[in-house]
Amino acid sequence: MISEQHFSSSFTSVWHEMIPLADTYWRRENLRVARELSPIENIAPVSLRGFLNELAFETFKKAKISGKQPRKEVIIPLIHESIEDVANYILRITNDEKSVARLLDDACTAEVFSLTRNLMHFFPSNNDCVFRPKFSGCGLVSACEGDLIYKNCLYEIKAGDRGFRVSDVKQLLIYSSLAFSQGEMSFSKVGLFNPRSGYHWERTLDRLCVELSGTRESDVLSSITTSMTQLAISR
Repeated sequence: MISEQHFSSSFTSVWHEMIPLADTYWRRENLRVARELSPIENIAPVSLRGFLNELAFETFKKAKISGKQPRKEVIIPLIHESIEDVANYILRITNDEKSVARLLDDACTAEVFSLTRNLMHFFPSNNDCVFRPKFSGCGLVSACEGDLIYKNCLYEIKAGDRGFRVSDVKQLLIYSSLAFSQGEMSFSKVGLFNPRSGYHWERTLDRLCVELSGTRESDVLSSITTSMTQLAISR
C-alpha cells in the first residue's frame, strides 16, 4: 500500500481520466489564491523547516484545545513542551537527527511562534476544530489522516516555502473520497492554508469537482475510490 501523498503525485494517466481539467483549472485558480495574513520571515535553518512546521502545528493544536491566546508568554512554553514528541515523530519519517532539534535557539523559537500565531489568527474559534481527522484506507492507499476540519471545511496546512500545487488539491480529494466511501463526510468544503506565506484557498467540494471533471461531487469521489481498488488489484 502507498501513502495519500504518493497517490496524489503519481498515476498521472489515472488522475487525468478522473479529473481531466485539473491542470488547466489550477493554472487559473492559482491566480485567485488570496493572502489573508502577513508572511513571516524565514530565519531558521532550512534543514529544520519540516520539523519547525510540525512543531508549530502541534503547538497550535495544544493551544486551541486548552483555550490559550496567541501571546508569547503563553505559547513559547507550549512550544518547548512539544519538542520531544514532535522530534520523535519526524525521526520516524526521516531517520535523520539533523532534521530535528532537541533545543531551539532564538531564531527557531521565533519562527515557530510566528507560524503558531498565524495559525491561531486564521482559525480563531476554539470550538470548531477537529484535529488530524482519520480516514480508513482503500485499495492501494493506506489509512491516513488529514490536518484539520474547521467549520465544515477540510484544510491541509502547507507551511513550506512554495505555492500551492494541483497535487495538494488531489490530496484533499483523496481524503474526501475515503470519507465519502465510509459514509463519514463531515465537511462540504476543502481548503489550503500556508501560515508561512499567509496564503489561503477554499472551495466547496461540489463546485471543485464540477470544475475539475464536469461531473458532480459524488461521481468524482466514487471514481477515485474505484481507481484505488482497481490499482490494488492490478498490482
